[in-house]
Amino acid sequence: MRQRSQKDGDVTHDQETSSIVARLCVEQWKLLQQYAKTVGLVPDAEKNRLTSQIKYSEIQLHALAAEAGLKVISLDGEPFGPGSPATADNLEDFPSEDGLVVERTLSPAIVRDMRVIQMGRVLLALKS
Repeated sequence: MRQRSQKDGDVTHDQETSSIVARLCVEQWKLLQQYAKTVGLVPDAEKNRLTSQIKYSEIQLHALAAEAGLKVISLDGEPFGPGSPATADNLEDFPSEDGLVVERTLSPAIVRDMRVIQMGRVLLALKS
């Protein structure tokens, strides 16, 4: 029976930590998307401040993710097909995967060192 070395333990711990941070990034991204939708509901005097706050929080999210070696990827407008770092909630609405693009990102993909840590979720449309 193989004994686990300290290095193996570190790798497992790093993977678990990356997974946790990835989930936090996704939840923060979703919160920011919902927050951005509400800006239209507030009085005009507050819109600029809230918009600036959202932009700052988005910058912070991407910067902190980068510090952890992660990249938060929104796929809006990107072609969809085999190898896309996302699952499509409405893929069955189309006869084939040819000519599909991401209409809206429901949750971003999280990537580390060109490997998908967490798949994104998207809605698709036909390329126009």
